[in-house]
Amino acid sequence: MSAAFDVVGERVLVGVQVVDISRLSTHPVPMIGQGLVTVAGQGPKDSNGAGKSSFIAALSLLHADEQWKLASGAAGAAELLFTAELAAQEGRWSNVDRGYVIGVFAPPGSAPQDDAVTVWLRINRKAPYLDLRWTGGLHVPYGATESERAARVDELWAQLPRSNGRTDFHAGQLSRVLFGQNARCVSFLSTSVRSSQAANLLAQPLNDLPPHRIFDAIATLTGLDRELEHEQVLRSAEHRHRSEVEETERQIADWEGEVAVIEAGIARRLAARELLGDARTAWRSRCARHLLDGVERTAELRQALAELDDSEAALRQELDAVEDRLAALTDDDESARRFEAAQRKRNELIARDRELEAALLAATQHLDRLTTTQRQLLDEARAADGRTSDTAAAELAQARTALEEAIAAQAVARAAATEAARRVTAAESGDDVAAEQVERLRAAGLDAAALVDVVAVDPAERKVWEPRLSPYREAVVVGRKDAAKAAKALAGLPGSLLVLADGDRDLTTFLDAVAARAGKGAVVDEAAGVLAIGGFAEPITGQPARVAAAQEAHCELTTSLDAATAVVEQARTALARAETRAKAADAAQRADGLQDEIGDLRAANAERQEHRDALAPELTEAEAAYAHELGVHNSREERITSLRDTRKRLASTLRDKGTERLELIEERDGLALLDREKAWGDSPDAARRYLVELPDDLQARTTAAWDEDATRLTDEVAVRCFPPGTPPEELTAELRELLVTPNWSGAALETRVSLVAALLRALDGHLRDHEDHDRHQLKQIAEQRARRTADLDAARLGYGEAEQTVRAHRTSLAAGIKTMLRKVAAEFDRLDQEYGGYGAGLDYPEPEPPSEPDKPWRWTVSPKWRRAEGQRMSAYTLRSNTAQMDEKAVKLVCAAALARGGDRPLLLILDELGRNLGKQHRREAVALFERIGNDHNITVVGALQDDMERYAIEASGLYVKLRRRSDTMAYNEEPVVVGNDANSERVELLRSWMSSYRPGTLDVD
Repeated sequence: MSAAFDVVGERVLVGVQVVDISRLSTHPVPMIGQGLVTVAGQGPKDSNGAGKSSFIAALSLLHADEQWKLASGAAGAAELLFTAELAAQEGRWSNVDRGYVIGVFAPPGSAPQDDAVTVWLRINRKAPYLDLRWTGGLHVPYGATESERAARVDELWAQLPRSNGRTDFHAGQLSRVLFGQNARCVSFLSTSVRSSQAANLLAQPLNDLPPHRIFDAIATLTGLDRELEHEQVLRSAEHRHRSEVEETERQIADWEGEVAVIEAGIARRLAARELLGDARTAWRSRCARHLLDGVERTAELRQALAELDDSEAALRQELDAVEDRLAALTDDDESARRFEAAQRKRNELIARDRELEAALLAATQHLDRLTTTQRQLLDEARAADGRTSDTAAAELAQARTALEEAIAAQAVARAAATEAARRVTAAESGDDVAAEQVERLRAAGLDAAALVDVVAVDPAERKVWEPRLSPYREAVVVGRKDAAKAAKALAGLPGSLLVLADGDRDLTTFLDAVAARAGKGAVVDEAAGVLAIGGFAEPITGQPARVAAAQEAHCELTTSLDAATAVVEQARTALARAETRAKAADAAQRADGLQDEIGDLRAANAERQEHRDALAPELTEAEAAYAHELGVHNSREERITSLRDTRKRLASTLRDKGTERLELIEERDGLALLDREKAWGDSPDAARRYLVELPDDLQARTTAAWDEDATRLTDEVAVRCFPPGTPPEELTAELRELLVTPNWSGAALETRVSLVAALLRALDGHLRDHEDHDRHQLKQIAEQRARRTADLDAARLGYGEAEQTVRAHRTSLAAGIKTMLRKVAAEFDRLDQEYGGYGAGLDYPEPEPPSEPDKPWRWTVSPKWRRAEGQRMSAYTLRSNTAQMDEKAVKLVCAAALARGGDRPLLLILDELGRNLGKQHRREAVALFERIGNDHNITVVGALQDDMERYAIEASGLYVKLRRRSDTMAYNEEPVVVGNDANSERVELLRSWMSSYRPGTLDVD
């Protein structure tokens, strides 16, 4: 048996066998030690469903791949177990509780039986999820069928010695025990066992990946991802400590805020106790001064009441004398009768005089208006030239009749001129003869014209031809060939005449026929006996002649219209002159009527003036008598008014004295000397002695000053006990009655003074009740403050240590990341130059660490390479051919694996190998993996789709095809395993060797 640590050592995997792992078959599968191993699949429909991902995941677990989170127990390994529901076999099979991954390791290139080690991993569905055992030599399940191999597996496991004494090693010790902490496997897995979905550099074009995703892929291959996860865990711990410090500080601040309220209340009550004594002293001094003020005021009031009695007796005596004089003046009735008679007579005469004066003034104003109107009418009457109203009216009627006749004649002339203008327009346009017939024929597309426009008669022959043509004045000329069409076009116009022309309006035939029919003189159709009267004033044929005749007639009628218009204007002038004369004649007649009315008004005014002159002496005598009686009356009224005012004044003064007496008596009764003496608690002499003992400035203080002082001090005590805003429920019933009900803070001074004694007693009781409780609370607050301060110091210490740890780890990790990326860059450059390139490298700037605990530390890697010899390196994001991108991606993956692997053989596992590659690029990528694997002691295991099988068979060192033909099959069939020419013999040897195993005696030394 090998050493307890680094059991596998330099050995490589030469065979693998699984039991109850997904749907994989239990057949042994031989492996090669370096080069490319391609894993294909044949499911019910395509390459999916055959278990490729589960197979390569089992290989990564067997090689202690850290992506399984071995330190945390590798709980994801349980997902590799056969699950009936996922296999659609829950009706026939049940879930397994455990399964096995068995690997046979041997030195590379030697006979496997020389120094082989068989490693068994038992995967459990519940924790612990992994158990490890091993033994020297070959120890694998055997049997001819699946069921035979599966049935013996638990027995074979039991035969193996426990790996850790009485127990077995588990997931956390897997890497250390098997490989001595040497990294033997890096992988890209697409299954759910991955802790995070890192980018697969071979699953999509390299230039489609952002720099941070490229770093994630390299970190996964080199193990840096787990270091970054640990850094994030430490950063989360730092954040947690910082949050604890902040939370503790916040809690202390909240507690201090709450305690400050309590301490403020205790401090206020302590100050209130000190102020309470001052308030009591001020109140006692106030009571002494108040009592002495009452005694002194009582003596003053007694003296004032005696003086008031004497003053009231003198006022009553004076009031009686005034009443006697007033009675004597008010009894003189004869004087009053004389005054009223004189006043009445005077008023009657003044009223008569004012009535005559008003009538005289109104008549005078009316005379002025009539005179003005008469003058205006006489001025208008001059235009009548002596005519009477009847004569002027007759002339006006004649003028209106003449105007109406002239306007009618003008209208007739205007209509005739308008009709003549219309005839001129019609003649000029040719529409004065057969216009409707010509329009219809032309609309039908025929050449038509009025007969009178076509025929031109010589002036010398008018007398002969005009009578002959007069029956045809409305006829229309058309071509003979258009006769039928023209007749159809004029079917809706009965009475229309058509004259047929030969050629282009040639009427020779028509005119010859008319001439042949005519007789002598007026006979136009001798055979028919038709006569036509000639002698037309104007030519009836030829358009120019008709236009000239129409224009001449229009000129004559226009002249007639102008003459008629002049007659209308003359008639209008005559009418205006007749209207003026008629108005003037009427004005003369009205002026004659006004002259009589003016004479009557002047006679009435003269009579009114005579009446006023006769009334004047009598009015003067009445005015003198009234003035005399008025003087006598006013003198007596003034004496009466003066005596009444004196009586009113004396009565008011007497009432005021009575009111003053009541006020003095009320004040005397309100002094309440007994209550003041009771409040003081002793005699007035004792109060006098108390005040004498006070300092000089206090002896002189008034009761009002003591009231202000006592209420102020009492209010300060109350405010310190109960600050403004204190809910009434927190006060005792007695204090509510004293502070809340009477509104102590807003009450007047008198109200507050009446409450001081009771309020001081209640506040004193309140403060005594809280004294012990306040001392206890202060002690508790001091103890809690010390305890909370200690907790905060401890939290700050923990935060400081966590911060230092994170800073130190981050510094170390940054150096480690850069070191690892330098190694990857060196391997990338070396592989690129070894396999057809011109050199490559990586850019990896160090980023700032994130401040949030849930954000990863985002590093970036940007590959670069030379496109030609001697050129500078260019970024991977520059456009390039796809083949070059895929080649660089393969080299970068291998470089990351080599940088991680060290000197030991390395297993590189890639899921979905070349999924994004084209046909030619796939062949080149597979061949490159095979070459790099053989040259650098790397075994590359890649799962691929069925469209890559042809390239994999040609280029890979070992080809494994997993098969399952139907969904009804719970497990796969025996896989197809084919080695290339260099490996085929060793593959067959390994298959035969593993299949030939039968149990013997185990060497467990």
